[in-house]
Amino acid sequence: MSVHIFVLNEKNYEVCIRRGIAGIPNHDKDQYNDALISRMAPIKKGDSVLFYIMDAKELHGIYRIMDKPFFDTAPIWESQDAKRVYPFRVRIENSEYVFENPIKLNDVYDLKDNGLMWTFSLQRPGGTSNTLFSITNDEFQHLFRLFLKLNPVLKQPSPIREPYPYHEPNLLSQLHFDGNYNPKYEYSVMALLLNEFAEGSFKGIFGEYDDFLGYIPTSFGREMDVLLITHNPLNKDEVIAYNIVEVKRDRFDEDGLVQLLQYEDWFLRKKVNGDFNMLRTTAIAQSFSDKVVDYVEKRKRYEGKGIKLLTFSNSERGFELKQV
Repeated sequence: MSVHIFVLNEKNYEVCIRRGIAGIPNHDKDQYNDALISRMAPIKKGDSVLFYIMDAKELHGIYRIMDKPFFDTAPIWESQDAKRVYPFRVRIENSEYVFENPIKLNDVYDLKDNGLMWTFSLQRPGGTSNTLFSITNDEFQHLFRLFLKLNPVLKQPSPIREPYPYHEPNLLSQLHFDGNYNPKYEYSVMALLLNEFAEGSFKGIFGEYDDFLGYIPTSFGREMDVLLITHNPLNKDEVIAYNIVEVKRDRFDEDGLVQLLQYEDWFLRKKVNGDFNMLRTTAIAQSFSDKVVDYVEKRKRYEGKGIKLLTFSNSERGFELKQV
């Protein structure tokens, strides 16, 4: 189960819980539409949904995803721009825990100050506002406990009054490709990859990950592309491994390698207390420069620290990864 947070105003939130629907706006540029689709791509049936209400600075929940996201342009929400109709959508339903009392933003920041929340991010590094982001299951447990403290008496949630009709999950059909099915943008690759992780794919390559995120904020103004998380099968509260994944659409060169190593260094210092055995790193691209391949080979030989290099391909058969 993954946990997703939609960011919106109070009027649009009321529409969401009345119609049983959540969504994010489109953009007038194809590249950024693929970026928005990649934000929705990790969502799957059974995931949990929270809503952050900008006006009130409150976190509301908990709702459940009914099926995978879809594309639909029927007007539902209020928008200042008539061309933006929030077409990237997913149906939601009440969970058994729809709490009357929300969590205030100050309480979320208290959790962050105590090191219990670290992926909660209302803004991207460039300063643009997030309309949707995900948090780890471990962080969600802290929010869930806080919801329970604020709501000692559980009440029956109000029913979804005007349920939104079912739509075929067709979101990935809105991505942009060339004539050979090659993703047109890096965001297109991200959408395909995150959709596969939502399906639990590639465990023969990455191992038995049980949680994952896309677009993970760091303290130095950049986002990691993907983070895979593996818990101890005998103790689900204990994380035993993280895998940082950096994605490039074409060639993975020295600049991409420096970026990946920066993430690795930051994660070692900030999240795993220098425990290199907990951290794995992976680069995904269509090809790799000779210098990158040479560095990875030497690092493995002299330091015993590997970086997994994977090439991707996309065709009528689907999205595939292959180890270099």
